[in-house]
Amino acid sequence: MEQESREKYKIVPPAAWVETVTDEQLLSQIVETDFSQRQYDDGRDYCYFLRKVQYTDDIQNAEYNFMAYSVQQPGTLDFASVNEFVLYQAEHIEFHRIAVLREGVLIDKLPDTTFKVLDNETQSIDGVLNSSKKVNIVIKDIRLHDIMIVEDTRVVHFTEKDFLRKALIKYIWFSPDVYWAYGKYEFDLINKRQDPIRFKKLYFRDDLGELLPIEEGLIGPGETFSLGFTDYINAVDINREVYPFIDFATDRNYEELMQLVYAYYQTALATKSLDEYAPELVTRLDALNDLDAKIQFAIEYVQNSVRYLYNEDEMHGHKPQDPWVTYAFKQGDCKAKTILLKSILQYLGVECSIVLVNFNADFYVNKYLPSLFNFNHVILKIAHQNVDYFVDATSRDEYGSLENRSFISFLNYLEIKPESTMQQRKGYKSPGFSIFDQILFEVKNDVGFITLKTTYRYNRANAMRRYFKNTNKKAIVDHTNNFVFSCMDIVEPDGGNDKRDIFKDATITVVHDDKTDNLFITEYTATIEKPYYITSDGRKYLKFYDASILKQNLRDYVQKDVSFWQSFESEKYQINIRSDKPIDVRDEVTNKQLAVEYELFKYTIKKKIERYGAVADIEFVPLSNVEVPVSEIPSLRDKYAEIGRSAYGLGVGIAKPTLLDSLKSMFRKA
Repeated sequence: MEQESREKYKIVPPAAWVETVTDEQLLSQIVETDFSQRQYDDGRDYCYFLRKVQYTDDIQNAEYNFMAYSVQQPGTLDFASVNEFVLYQAEHIEFHRIAVLREGVLIDKLPDTTFKVLDNETQSIDGVLNSSKKVNIVIKDIRLHDIMIVEDTRVVHFTEKDFLRKALIKYIWFSPDVYWAYGKYEFDLINKRQDPIRFKKLYFRDDLGELLPIEEGLIGPGETFSLGFTDYINAVDINREVYPFIDFATDRNYEELMQLVYAYYQTALATKSLDEYAPELVTRLDALNDLDAKIQFAIEYVQNSVRYLYNEDEMHGHKPQDPWVTYAFKQGDCKAKTILLKSILQYLGVECSIVLVNFNADFYVNKYLPSLFNFNHVILKIAHQNVDYFVDATSRDEYGSLENRSFISFLNYLEIKPESTMQQRKGYKSPGFSIFDQILFEVKNDVGFITLKTTYRYNRANAMRRYFKNTNKKAIVDHTNNFVFSCMDIVEPDGGNDKRDIFKDATITVVHDDKTDNLFITEYTATIEKPYYITSDGRKYLKFYDASILKQNLRDYVQKDVSFWQSFESEKYQINIRSDKPIDVRDEVTNKQLAVEYELFKYTIKKKIERYGAVADIEFVPLSNVEVPVSEIPSLRDKYAEIGRSAYGLGVGIAKPTLLDSLKSMFRKA
């Protein structure tokens, strides 16, 4: 343990590539100015200086940080006194200075610092493996109004596993944190590699807040990139704008990068044939009648029978495990599981290719400089009957023939094949409706009876199947009660808001589950004692409106830099309301209909209104998996607002009783 601790942290002077700063030079940089005083007057903490240096050569990457900051707030005191650094297997941290300036006196705090090396393993039981450690530091006697001084370097020495990090660098510099005000901020990237490094500056703004043009350039071997600020506060509007950043990457295009890794995937696929290492699996595949059934079986076998291990140390290694090893041990990371699935599909004669993706940073992938480090996941692209499908071999509990499986929403990907370059998918329209609600809402003698039959397909079917599998039945009924309550717009009782008091005898059952067509059908029924929405003037309405179709996330979208990602599902609703009281067939809202033909979605609501009943048929068909540019968002928002104004469901007004109706009612009671 002591040896491991010594390997993870060291107390040493800075490396030779860092300019040495004496105590006298340090103190000369910690001076009060009008700018610093304004920060204190505003109740902010203040960073007198921050110097960051990213150093890279052919054997290591290192990040040097040297800063002095005020400790004016209790939260800053906590941060200054106790800190942790997560370090991966080939990484260690070097501490050069830990000190405070207190009432003009520089005090060395390294003797007062306790260092502990802790395991950072919390998810291994879930298959998430890493060899990271945490270096925990506790500094005694840090006081409010101290000036904290920290100087350290994080170093990654390349091992044999890091063959890509030896060949390539990927580093992103983000503009300083908006919390701090900086007297002086300096950043350098020192390139001591044999290859030039390209940089790309994005989302920088002028003094008026307007985006500056993207700037690119090269940092040759032995050269340094530098930038700095004086009396600086980051003006980025974090709720509406993207932090300015600079992308640094070894100057290669994707065709060149593919030459580094393509052979590893091909070698893994060529080690053994499927019938050689998995004869039992081949027998099961051959026993199936048609190719679609074989493809479905192959996907679900790899997804559900082979355990997914996420190994953070090897994620970017791009040396995949041989498929026969994955099959034998029934476990592997995304590369291993995808290679195994490709091996099986190749046996079936199905065209497929391995692709690199990054779901979390999909918007930025196409903006970054070319780098294999832009991607953090591997999936499979399957070409079947002139349609491209994307399958994630690490998913679980997903079912259906290929055209009925879950649709994975993302835009950018890179195929593992010679001369490959970045590709973008086209917009997507599902062949059927992901959700189809059939609502029957009847009212007799002022008591409502509702039946909600819902057919789920694609992603929704798999999600609902898992939901019913993992959720208590009473909780499912309660959730459905809440949903129906919001759709009906009825008044809560005075005694409280427990929906069980409103929806009597509520039940929900699964009436059909087809794992080939991937259909999952449920039926909900309930009795409602007070089903009417009553206006201030005493008019009664029966309503069913599903507000989810209005896409509130679009209405609230305020980002200025990032396009809106439209990935909605096709929906269909048939709402049938029946009443034993006559309906006001002339009511404007009751009769309102709409048809929207827009490039990004189609929406129709058609109604048939009769004296004692009304039916609304609603269809919403979006163009999904598309980026909507910021300039087009207002137009799209207006189209959805039009749906809101049109009555996005069915509401019927109950006609005021005529004299004849009153007489009939009296006779019925008699």
